[in-house]
Amino acid sequence: MSLLKHHLCAALLLLEFVLLLAASESSCPAYAGVPGTPGHNGSPGRDGRDGFPGPKGEKGDPGVGAQGPPGKIGPIGVVGPKGDKGNPGLPGSAVQSPLVIQLQSDVTYLTDRLTAVEKVLGFRIFRKVGQKYYVSNGLNGTFEKAQRFCSDAGAKIVLPRNEDENEVLTALQAALESTYVYVGATDRQKEGHFVDMSNQPLTYTNWKKNEPNDFKGAEDCTVIYKTGVWNDINCNSVWHVVCEL
Repeated sequence: MSLLKHHLCAALLLLEFVLLLAASESSCPAYAGVPGTPGHNGSPGRDGRDGFPGPKGEKGDPGVGAQGPPGKIGPIGVVGPKGDKGNPGLPGSAVQSPLVIQLQSDVTYLTDRLTAVEKVLGFRIFRKVGQKYYVSNGLNGTFEKAQRFCSDAGAKIVLPRNEDENEVLTALQAALESTYVYVGATDRQKEGHFVDMSNQPLTYTNWKKNEPNDFKGAEDCTVIYKTGVWNDINCNSVWHVVCEL
């Protein structure tokens, strides 16, 4: 037991000596060694916290920018008092739509056609050619009587204006069993210059060979023969009357 105690004391004394020696060596200057190789950079540290707001800076120059969008419409204002009545305007003309004008035109056309058809039905014989009707009751008379009869019927004495009309008139003439039918063309005003009842030059003729010849200076009116050819004749001759509507 005494031996163990002796050893522990010796160890403690040795430890104190070493500590004292280390302390004395650390206080003495030592020779700096050769610098070592730099180590690798470490990992980035965490972001620091935001600092306190700095002092308010000076006011900057006004900027130049595009005009912003319009704002919302404001509330409706109070209605003002009613104004005085204005002076009456100038009278305007009636305005009709194209549709109304077209309908009126159609009604007029149909009315005219209906009137014409009613007149046609008043005759014993009739033939249609284009927009015309050739009509007859088998009446015989002079050229003046033929004109008057057709006028009283709301028509005019027949006058073919083309080959088709001339052929239709010839067919009606055959139904009448007539040799001659008066045609609305004369040269009363100027010999040899035949015109219609409106004194307009004829646009179509179908004269017989060597006609018109004004036989004995007394042939100023026109008839159509049953073969379809025309001939000048005395206006006082009595032949069949055909009108056109």
